[in-house]
Amino acid sequence: MCGRFTLTKPAALAAAFPSFKFPQLREFSETGLPRYNIAPTQEVLGVRNDGRETVEALRWGVRGRINVRAESILARRNPVRRRCIEFADGFYEWKERRPYYYTLRSGEPFAFAGLWEPLDGTAACDVVTCEPNAVVAPVHDRMPVLLARDAIALWLDPEPLPPEVAGSLLRPFDPALMTVREVSMRVNNANYDAADVLADAAPRLL
Repeated sequence: MCGRFTLTKPAALAAAFPSFKFPQLREFSETGLPRYNIAPTQEVLGVRNDGRETVEALRWGVRGRINVRAESILARRNPVRRRCIEFADGFYEWKERRPYYYTLRSGEPFAFAGLWEPLDGTAACDVVTCEPNAVVAPVHDRMPVLLARDAIALWLDPEPLPPEVAGSLLRPFDPALMTVREVSMRVNNANYDAADVLADAAPRLL
């Protein structure tokens, strides 16, 4: 499950994803950017496969669902039509209520695979999850699908995507490119969004 993530380096997005049209980022989100604790029902920054290639604010949560399993997508008989990506530069998973923060070793932002549906003139989205890689598995039995850069254009193609093609994209990310560390338990509060949630966890008492 992916329940929280970050977008702490908005200035790096345009450089990392030059094929997309970025609006004024200050117009994004109830609380603006950067974001250190993006939670369900809040706005996320993403792109829909509607041919516009324009970055926009999407509402995280489709009829109460924030994640969709890759296995469920691949089991569909019909092509996958409404696809999107959501931008992030880190995500959290928990083990025994202790939060762990995952990023790319490069520190660059990345894109989650997602699905979207119309919502009041805009769109709602969820995040696709898959089996964990070797970095995530010690903490959680699911992880979000991080799309490789060369897979993003295919995932955002406006044409329907057959399940067999989707299966080549919805896989665990290369663990050699990721890193993890335990962070402050302040992130457990979904209403708290400040840089100190990324502080290293306090030493444990033995």
